[in-house]
Amino acid sequence: MKTLKPGATGSEVTTLQELLRQWQYPCPVTGVFDNETEKYVRDFQHLQGLSADGIVGKHTWDALQDSIKLELLPFRLCETDYAEAARTLNVEVAALKAVEEVETGGGGGFIQVGYPTILFEGHIFWNQLKERGLNPEDYRVGNEDILYPEWTKRYYKKGMEEYKRLERAEQINGVAALCSASWGMWQIMGFNYNACGCRDVFEFITQMQLKERTQLDLFLAFLRTNGWDKYLRDKNWSEFARHYNGPSYRENEYDKKLANAYEKYSI
Repeated sequence: MKTLKPGATGSEVTTLQELLRQWQYPCPVTGVFDNETEKYVRDFQHLQGLSADGIVGKHTWDALQDSIKLELLPFRLCETDYAEAARTLNVEVAALKAVEEVETGGGGGFIQVGYPTILFEGHIFWNQLKERGLNPEDYRVGNEDILYPEWTKRYYKKGMEEYKRLERAEQINGVAALCSASWGMWQIMGFNYNACGCRDVFEFITQMQLKERTQLDLFLAFLRTNGWDKYLRDKNWSEFARHYNGPSYRENEYDKKLANAYEKYSI
């Protein structure tokens, strides 16, 4: 597909408008890249983490035709969900979106239907086993990529490969393994299930598997339980980063990434 700019006409524009309609934008199919079509394109690009310039190039075409994301569309958040959540916490929508972008790169809460976005943390698994009276060293041989005493990102696989790491950990101890992954759009660690209002990690994961709206509700509960919503309200990125991401947040410039993402979404 060729690059399209506002003012273009023809069959490719018709295809663009039909794709936008698949993404639930009420875009008239006219074959003319008018102001209304440009508005929807910019909004789509914005939500997909692309440059919201209104120009439909390769990356925008690829995102529009992503069948996996289209399949997940019924499970996605809408702007109304964000607006309601923002009112609940008395924060800006841009602040909520900023945290999601930094946590999952704007990729959303699901890898595919039934599989929330996860990241398995081997150093957390190490501590979770110790809390259950198990010696991690007894299980380390052959599991060096899922069980280690200190944080490292060298073993991250992302996508469905993270579920393979999780499944191997479950063979050692199921509950400890589930508690050792971060889940959903806001990457909440499984061991935080109680702060999210869940009675156990299984209820927590069941809620994570439903749709992004339930992931959002868990995130809101998590913030309110810990009182961290005040940092989002004040846009105190360093304090939010310190509490949400840990004392080593500066190493990853977590606070700067939050501030930059907020600026993008607050435009």
